[in-house]
Amino acid sequence: MTTTARLASAADRVGRKAPKPASRRPKGLRWVLVAELLANFLGFAVMVHLARRLGPASFARLEYAAAVAAWLLVVVRGGVDVIVYREAARRPSLIRPLTDVLIGLRGLAALTGYALVLGLALLAGPERGPVVAIAGLILFPSAWVTDVGLRVSGRFGWIALAQGVRSLAYVGLAVSLVRNPGDLPRAAWCLVFAEVAGTIVPLAWHSCQLGWPRIRFRKKAWIVVAHRGAIAGVTRFGRVSLYGADLLVLGWWASAELGSYAAARRIVFGFVALGLVLPASLAPAIARQWAGGANLARGLIEDSLVRIWVLSLPAVLVLMVMAGRWMPLLFGERYRGGGPWLVLIAARLPWLLTASFIQASLTACRRESWVFDQTVGLVLLALVLVPAAAVLAGPWGVGWALLAIEIIAAVGGLRMLAKLGLSPRWYLWRHRLRGLLP
Repeated sequence: MTTTARLASAADRVGRKAPKPASRRPKGLRWVLVAELLANFLGFAVMVHLARRLGPASFARLEYAAAVAAWLLVVVRGGVDVIVYREAARRPSLIRPLTDVLIGLRGLAALTGYALVLGLALLAGPERGPVVAIAGLILFPSAWVTDVGLRVSGRFGWIALAQGVRSLAYVGLAVSLVRNPGDLPRAAWCLVFAEVAGTIVPLAWHSCQLGWPRIRFRKKAWIVVAHRGAIAGVTRFGRVSLYGADLLVLGWWASAELGSYAAARRIVFGFVALGLVLPASLAPAIARQWAGGANLARGLIEDSLVRIWVLSLPAVLVLMVMAGRWMPLLFGERYRGGGPWLVLIAARLPWLLTASFIQASLTACRRESWVFDQTVGLVLLALVLVPAAAVLAGPWGVGWALLAIEIIAAVGGLRMLAKLGLSPRWYLWRHRLRGLLP
């Protein structure tokens, strides 16, 4: 009996009805976008609070620790998630057994990732090391996010609720616990407990609908899922490495100058977090439509790319025009030097979102190897370009280097879509824009 057949048999023995597949367009996606907007607003408010209370030097240390944690979080929630979502969308009866396998693999990855966190904490020294070690604990609650059934069945309202609970927990903890630069460890603990709060809603839904997750060592199932997710996992790890390359490289400076750069970066990446909801939410729908024909998948991809540019370009313009006023107004005079950096970092926004969505679309269409090849090339380029830019020009050089890499990624992604027959039909964009713009 094959591994897939065994998983199907296990699902049949549960005796409970699995959620129905989602419709062509996820109806609850609007709730996720609203929740992400709320989360970004609250997260932005918390970030302003932390930047003002901690000061540039301590805020730079917190941002470096958060960047390390987010970087290694991809080891836990990486390519295996993508594969499980895709296969569960194809066969909803496998949602429960695939969730069990997913949590087991995530737990193993969390242990591995935290070992790396501890190694980096030792290298970071006594001032930054403890903060890095605390922030890295977010890997363990992240392993218990049981959202497979919610995403596959299109119940995005529950995902939105989970995001809201996580955001409110983070706000309450950060505002009540962080008062001055000496509260830096408390700020790191706020990240961890907020992640714990974010697991409550998906775990409760899964337990009520499908039963409590049962973590068992299933060697064959783990090997099959891990093997299929390896390419997507390495790809996602490389992609997140590119997202955080500036802080990971510049973080070793741990200076007040980096604090201003990090504050400007957080403003832009608040919009990035909102934009990345789209590929994560639409990937199962793209996978189903690709199975039904390239034209169906192409239509959804076209609509999504138009929305990315229609929403991101005005945001970029506002950030650039008001950059000189935003930084001192929000963070105080100590952060005034971050205005020019805000202009440069904002230029990355539409290119980064475009490249990320295209990679998610290609993965949904079972072209992980194409995305893998592109990501490896971009990472190799960044390994040479970003450190050299940091040595020669500091934050300015790093910002320009990453902007160039994001443009290369977006253009290369469009070429891959064309090769697959999913290239957007540019002459139809005018009509689609009329339906999106007021």
